[in-house]
Amino acid sequence: MTTREELHALIDRVTDDDIDAVAQSLRPFIEQTSRPARPAFIGMGRSGYSDTSARADEILRETGFGE
Repeated sequence: MTTREELHALIDRVTDDDIDAVAQSLRPFIEQTSRPARPAFIGMGRSGYSDTSARADEILRETGFGE
C-alpha cells in the first residue's frame, strides 16, 4: 500500500465528529503547494503606468542610461 493509499484509508476511518479537525490540520500542507511560483517581491515597483515596456527606450533615454 502506498502512502497516498494509506492516507485515503485513514481519512475514510475518521469519524464525522472529527472530520473538521482533520481537514483543518491538512490545509496548511495543501496551501503550501498552491503558492504562486513568483517571489512575493515581484510587482513591488508598480509605477502606475501600463505602457512601461512599450516606452522602455524612451524611459532609458530620459534617465541617461547608456550614454
